[in-house]
Amino acid sequence: MVTSGRKAKSIHPLNGGYDGYIETLDGIRNYVDSKSALTKKDLKSWYSKKYSPGIAVTGINSLFRSGLLAEENGRIKCNFPKGLRKNRQIIEVINAHVVYILDMLYEAREGATDKQLHERGKKRGLSGGSNIREIWWRRGWLQSARLLRPGDDHRLYPTDLGRRLLDERFPTPVDPANDAEVNPEEFGGKGEGRNHKTLKEYIYKVAAKVCGAKSVNRKMEYALPSGDKVDVTAWNARTIWHIEVKSCTSKDPDIERGLYQTVKYDAVGKAKVKAENSGQRVESLLVVETKLSPKVCRLADKLAVRVYRLPASMRGELKKLRATFAL
Repeated sequence: MVTSGRKAKSIHPLNGGYDGYIETLDGIRNYVDSKSALTKKDLKSWYSKKYSPGIAVTGINSLFRSGLLAEENGRIKCNFPKGLRKNRQIIEVINAHVVYILDMLYEAREGATDKQLHERGKKRGLSGGSNIREIWWRRGWLQSARLLRPGDDHRLYPTDLGRRLLDERFPTPVDPANDAEVNPEEFGGKGEGRNHKTLKEYIYKVAAKVCGAKSVNRKMEYALPSGDKVDVTAWNARTIWHIEVKSCTSKDPDIERGLYQTVKYDAVGKAKVKAENSGQRVESLLVVETKLSPKVCRLADKLAVRVYRLPASMRGELKKLRATFAL
């Protein structure tokens, strides 16, 4: 089992097939509720006799890892509601603990094959070595919750309930990747320094970590409608992050300029989302290598700009990158 932050990258199916996972969960709840004290071992033994010994260990362990079950003071606690067919909270719980659940529903909004969802899933946080079973298992949970259905063309589509959930959770997004590419020669109207270039490329590489997201799409030199070009723009279905970077060679005047650039990117980015009714949040931040002076700190506070200073571990990685930079 691989994890991404606190989220699991695997959730094993239960007995009952795509149409029966939720009934099996209801059966588990009824059994747990009937016992005053219950251990994992007891639960696995019961599950093995009631359903199947073949997946008792992996199935039950998966429920604990995904947060659907918990063990507290020798008791098993169920973190899912009764009447699951009428209550989609089960998916909300899974989504909070497992990579690529509601994202998978979003990716299937116009129809997708298992293979297509698998390829997209790898980009959203599934490990490169995971196989297509990871997608089948997620497909099973979504189908069992009546959020996803197979079509006659062997593609997967959201159900009416699934589409309502998508409308609530994933408003039609703006995808910066659809915008025109930027001519690198136009960057800043001047030559780009070595330190800035390597920092920008490094932030592009670790954008998800800087943004605090499990996974993101990203692009360097993203052009805003105002004509400004953002060093790195990252996005997922919910949020767009515009990132300005200032390297170790930037002094206070240049960092101050970066703060104002960040304010502008934030305003223009939010205006663009509002004009296109995408519903996405926009966050803008300034990434720096060096500690800010008291003067610059006060300005950042007044402008309400989020400043992300690279921690020592990331500065070490950047140093190695610069050592291999081709002049």
